[in-house]
Amino acid sequence: MVPKYGGRCLFVLALLVLTLVQVTAGKAQAASQYNYDCSFCHTMPPMDSATSKKDPNTGAVPGNHAGHATSAVNSCVTCHGTQVSTYPMAHRNKTIELSDAIGYSRKIAAGFVNQTSVPPTPMGSCSTVACHSNGKGTLRATPAWGSAALTVPGGCSACHDVAPSTGNHPTAGSKHANYYGTGVGSCVKCHTDHSVQAKPFSHATSAGHRSIEVKFATGGSFASNQCSNVYCHSNGRGTYTPPTWGGSLTCAGCHGDATSNTLSGNHAKHVNNAAFLGTNYGCVECHSSTVSNDSTISNFTNHVNTTKDVAGSKVGTPVSGTCATSYCHSDGKGTMKSVTWTGSTALTCKSCHGADASPAFTSKAGEPNYANAGATQLRANSHLNHVASAADCVSCHADTTVDGTTIKPGTFHTNNVRDLKAGNGKGFTVVAGACSAVSCHSGNGIVANVADVKWGASLGCNGCHGNASSLVTNAHATHVSTKGYTCDTCHAATVSGNTFFVNKALHGDATVEVAGANVTTWSGTTTKTCATSCHLSATPQWNVPASGACGTCHTALSNTTGGLIGSNAHSAHFTATYGPGFNSTLTTSCSNCHTSNTAATHADGTLNLAAGSNKIGTCSTCHQQSTNWTTGRVTCESCHSTAGGALSVIGGITAPDKTSAATTGHGKAGIAQACSACHDNTAAHISGVLGDQKRLLPALVGSINQECNYCHTNAAKVSGTKLNVKAHKATGLGSLCADCHDGHGTVNTMMVNGTINGTAVSFTGNNTFANPAQTGVCQVCHTTTKYFTKAGQPAQDHVASTTDCTQCHQHNPATGLAFVPNGGCDACHGYPPAPRQTLSAVTFGVQGNWSSARFEDYSGGGGAHLVLAHIKKDAKPSEGWANCIPCHKGGDATHARALPIRTHVESVSVDIDPQYRFSDQALATYTSVTLVSGGTNKSGSCFNVSCHFRPTPKWSIER
Repeated sequence: MVPKYGGRCLFVLALLVLTLVQVTAGKAQAASQYNYDCSFCHTMPPMDSATSKKDPNTGAVPGNHAGHATSAVNSCVTCHGTQVSTYPMAHRNKTIELSDAIGYSRKIAAGFVNQTSVPPTPMGSCSTVACHSNGKGTLRATPAWGSAALTVPGGCSACHDVAPSTGNHPTAGSKHANYYGTGVGSCVKCHTDHSVQAKPFSHATSAGHRSIEVKFATGGSFASNQCSNVYCHSNGRGTYTPPTWGGSLTCAGCHGDATSNTLSGNHAKHVNNAAFLGTNYGCVECHSSTVSNDSTISNFTNHVNTTKDVAGSKVGTPVSGTCATSYCHSDGKGTMKSVTWTGSTALTCKSCHGADASPAFTSKAGEPNYANAGATQLRANSHLNHVASAADCVSCHADTTVDGTTIKPGTFHTNNVRDLKAGNGKGFTVVAGACSAVSCHSGNGIVANVADVKWGASLGCNGCHGNASSLVTNAHATHVSTKGYTCDTCHAATVSGNTFFVNKALHGDATVEVAGANVTTWSGTTTKTCATSCHLSATPQWNVPASGACGTCHTALSNTTGGLIGSNAHSAHFTATYGPGFNSTLTTSCSNCHTSNTAATHADGTLNLAAGSNKIGTCSTCHQQSTNWTTGRVTCESCHSTAGGALSVIGGITAPDKTSAATTGHGKAGIAQACSACHDNTAAHISGVLGDQKRLLPALVGSINQECNYCHTNAAKVSGTKLNVKAHKATGLGSLCADCHDGHGTVNTMMVNGTINGTAVSFTGNNTFANPAQTGVCQVCHTTTKYFTKAGQPAQDHVASTTDCTQCHQHNPATGLAFVPNGGCDACHGYPPAPRQTLSAVTFGVQGNWSSARFEDYSGGGGAHLVLAHIKKDAKPSEGWANCIPCHKGGDATHARALPIRTHVESVSVDIDPQYRFSDQALATYTSVTLVSGGTNKSGSCFNVSCHFRPTPKWSIER
């Protein structure tokens, strides 16, 4: 249907529907109201009328489509050629194209003529089409098109001869017969049972396009005379062997063997395992219910039955694919591990030794992690203090493993004995469970007089090193006893606190590792020089106490030894152009942030700051938001935003509030411009005078609105309605972008100022240009306009106050100033009208894509005008009624120009040209439409239209 109201808009036939949405970027979008395809007009497959005539009520035609085609377009290709898959929506040409290859008896040079009301009776038949053959090249003549459909099983003989009996089919005595028998039921193992299908003859469409179909009941495929991905020719674990039809396979053909190491899953760990377990297992060890040796099947019932039948001496008691009662899967101390054969994770040392059900600690390399039962007990356990990585296993078990992850060949593994032998250059003596002369405990001689210890007992740190009172070597007393430093102050790479390891590999390695938060550099054991934050720039020597005496450590002001301090953010406060410019010669500059250090707090690794000042956090004397002294200069937002705290107050001046910039200004999502996009953050800034230094980039300073035009006239930076925006007035209020917008954001949408022309403005989107309170962005200035004035709204209708005014009053018109109304057909309802409700977005609004289309302002008004079969995409208003006549043949004479559209809906009329009818049984009509201004409107459907075999969907999904 087409509304008849103001303007010269012309509308197009619409039988399929697109809808439109308005996106936030300002582009109009169009999309289908329906998910349409071939079935949208004539169903897929086309409906059979079961008579010699067409039925305009259903779109049914004489024929046998139901038995030949599916809902897929490619099912039509066999008879109608490959071009059918690329037909556009406007493909109607009154001719049905048929392939020459099918030998249709009534086919003419131009195709099979689709007579409108009286198709030929009887229809023709096909004689050279492969889908009516025995599948081996012998073609069969078909019944006449439209005849009664074939039935199963009688209809099968119309094409097929006797089934083949060659190759390895399940004949008596064959291998397949031994497994599946010789009855009819064996066929479905490899071929589809068409008799049980909803369309038993649908397979005929593949004749001539493929060889005899092989489709295994258990999955897989057949090609090039080979079976692929068939379970009965697999290793039972998803790896398939493609046998050749007529050939034969041995056990190794599917499963592989120990020699080639091609057995599936974890077999290799059990069959080729001499280097791991000291022996090789045979098949019968775990599959005694199926085989009698490595190559003989003793029970065919258990073979290729989709079940892995597991039983044997090495299995223990398998439950749901797990082995849980064998010593070879235990922690060596009597606790058996449940191992899942089908698990994808390979077993490691941790799987048995480092996986206690109630672990005392997390195993690093597979060392046993069961709770320590204490010295002399079976489950004594000191591995926690001895293993940092897999390599440490060799230190005590050199006869069992070569690197902690690889087992030595032989019998030392899974031999029910804990074999101890020193390796990795370590040394120890074990007598009755007690270790003595342990090279690790002395650090290879660094620590003297270390006591013996039993496995399961612990020396503790003091057992080797002593404690705070006895640790007096070099400067330990000063740091540990006097200052109370913990071990990790200087040995953080090795320990945490005084008692916990963070890296066991660095402990007992005959090297003293020095590293910590307060240790900047350490020269090593030669000079033992330490440069730390405690000593600032001084470099005391660990074994020379005098080197740590008080001296000149600090740089401070420009007139002191060492000169002006420049670390971290000092330069920003003293010398940076953008900073507060502290005096570099006055000690009062330091007192802005620091207090004097006392002896109790000196050299404690902490900077002593004045009250309210923090290295990381707020410095309340200036910065009210959290800052970080060590990570560089602060952001603009840290002073000018309240998002993370209060505004900064520097030199008695409060920073202007720009909080909204990040959420409603140019920093918001979709624009995401930083302050530096417009401002030079290196320019002079903190002068003590509010607003004197806005620091705009040079490119943004110049003519009127230069700062806005810098981006908004550049298509590489903005697009759509934001590109080439114009000012509203040439001079005076409205000539500056800033008269209506604040780039830093406001409480209003689109950065519209909170106050314009002295009136508080409310603007929350493109549907709030005007409101009954007269505070809309348009109303606050307009006093003499005809509609929506500051004084009130006149009685005469125009558009709803919630209408997007920019649809007619563009912000970026091609000519003139902003918001000057445009004219022409598309000024009222677009050319063509476009729907509001959509399923998915399709951009329109440029030439070649409905350049003049526009949303209707009432539900359902746009309908399906934008469907390609109804109006061309490059239609222009200057083409007049040419695009509208098929559905509105009354033309301009019947076009009532009445505004506003929403209150003159009854002017809509549809008059379809009879030449577009589908059948002579009835005229082309448009039905079920109810149009009431201000009431409940309903859109209708088209009936008996040649471009739609059947009644169309409703014109609009909205009504």
